[in-house]
Amino acid sequence: MQYESDNGEPRQGLWFRLLWMFLFYLLLFYAVNIIVAIIAVCQFVLVLVNGAVNGRLKDFSASLNQYAHEILQFLTFNSSQKPFPFAEFPRS
Repeated sequence: MQYESDNGEPRQGLWFRLLWMFLFYLLLFYAVNIIVAIIAVCQFVLVLVNGAVNGRLKDFSASLNQYAHEILQFLTFNSSQKPFPFAEFPRS
């Protein structure tokens, strides 16, 4: 199967894409995982103390989930659009 990008990216651009894929992979599996762990602990503590989920954290985590999905779409060639910071950060 011949590679064709959504945005007319030339085949030579694959090497740059590989670089971006590597960087987004690191971002997803290190930074995003740490942020998700922090959000999960904070939400647990807030529910334990207040008896309610923090709406802002819930909205941010929904956006973060969408961002992780966009990265996975880019990594698996389901999208040629590079995620944030090259596009807007997803909104929940």
